[in-house]
Amino acid sequence: MTAMSTGVGMLAHTVHYALVVGGLLTLAVVLLPHALDRLSPQALAPRDHHDLRVLELRRAVAAGTLTQPRTTVAPRATIPSHGSSALQLAVVASGAAAAIHAGAGPGHLDERAAFGGFFVVAALAQLAWAALVATRCTPRLLVAGALGNAAILALWLTTRTWGLPWGLMPAPEAVGAWDLACAGWELLVVASCVHLLGPSRRTAVTS
Repeated sequence: MTAMSTGVGMLAHTVHYALVVGGLLTLAVVLLPHALDRLSPQALAPRDHHDLRVLELRRAVAAGTLTQPRTTVAPRATIPSHGSSALQLAVVASGAAAAIHAGAGPGHLDERAAFGGFFVVAALAQLAWAALVATRCTPRLLVAGALGNAAILALWLTTRTWGLPWGLMPAPEAVGAWDLACAGWELLVVASCVHLLGPSRRTAVTS
């Protein structure tokens, strides 16, 4: 029985360290190209419709041929380019929250397997979301990020104020420093996603 417990503990710590290292590598892969782009003195290739339109306007201004834009066809929501500071903040915050969940996983696994499994799933989900939204930011991903992190925050508040039903957590747990740090990162993810989905992000598409 002791050998089995030791093996489970070693496996949990291995998963924990793999998640932390994987999260750091994911953030590096995602953010390093954008940091290098900002340092590059050369003009960047347009990444989306917005970047292409800005490039066309700059060329028109330089050539002195800027004219009144044609009538808009229909407005639609657009997502900022990957250089958006709000988007980068959401990616970093989600990765940081995932690292905290990964670090807390082995300790909660000793309490209940379900608790440890939840922390592993939460860490993997937050890492996967950060990688996806950094490479292809869509409204659905932003909504999923906001709702998912809000749900985790709601669950955390419940465990710190009332506990959990069905005997899972009869009394609320104390609030710790890592709890507050993780909640802060998740709040940043929610706020960034809401900002990126807000009315100020909507532009008209020219014909």
